[in-house]
Parts: sequence; C-alpha cells; structure tokens
Amino acid sequence: MARRNYTAAQVEELIPGLERIFTQILQLRVGLRAIEQKLERAGVTIDPDEETEGDSKVASHASSPPEPPDIRHARAVFRGFYEALSDGLEQIRALGGEVKDLDMGLVDFPGRQGSEDILLCWRLGEKRIEFWHPVDGGFANRRPLDQRTPRTPPRLD
Repeated sequence: MARRNYTAAQVEELIPGLERIFTQILQLRVGLRAIEQKLERAGVTIDPDEETEGDSKVASHASSPPEPPDIRHARAVFRGFYEALSDGLEQIRALGGEVKDLDMGLVDFPGRQGSEDILLCWRLGEKRIEFWHPVDGGFANRRPLDQRTPRTPPRLD
C-alpha cells in the first residue's frame, strides 16, 4: 500500500481527535499500572498477550485451584483496559500516525520536503505542527518547519 504523505495543515486538523485519544490512553495506562501493582502484591504476574487470549489460558490451568473472585475481577478489568488502550493506538494508526512515545504523547506523520520523505512530529499539548525530523532520526532530531516543508496541500489550478 502506498504511503500517504501529510501536510502540516492536514495533521493539524487531526489534533483535536489525537488529544482526545491520548487523554484516554494516558488514563488507561494509569489504571493498568494500578491494577498491575495490585495483582503483583497478590503474587500474580500479568502477561498482556496472555490476557488478551481469553479463556484459553485459564482453561489450560484447569488443574490449578480457582483464583479468588477479586483476582479474576482485576484480571478482567486489566484485560478491558489493555484492549481499550490497544484500540486507541489503532485509532491513531488509522489516522495515519505512528505513536513514538506514549509517555510524551509523541506521534509522527509521514510528509515530504521537496523530494525527501520526512516525518511531521506532533507532541501532546502542541496545538500546531511546528516540527519535523528525518525518517531515520527521532525526537532529538526535530527541526522547525520552514518554507521547504509545505503547510498546506499544493493548489490544483
């Protein structure tokens, strides 16, 4: 599938949705960490991949004694939060972004600068796209947008 390139203005139209999604993701992460700590204190370790496989793993432990209801409940809540967080990340991917850092709320969108592929860089809290970096660079290589980077799509006259 061909890569879609964005202009800064096109990404800026997505910012309200990105902020909403990231706010939910960050809240879910707080909840996940709290449940994970609760389970660890109870001596239960969580493997998110195992948790998303549903009852198949539980069924395979049929010879084990059943877990107390509060542990089963915490596992179910963890699974729900984890799936919701994964859905949020998928929503960002569907918009064309690639999440680079959850804690920073950092998302890159593919763009062009002349004939060069670049990444337009957005960070949670920024109201505009003001930075880009090379495809092989990261946040540390962010540079301010300049006249070489189109803010709006070219006009079709």
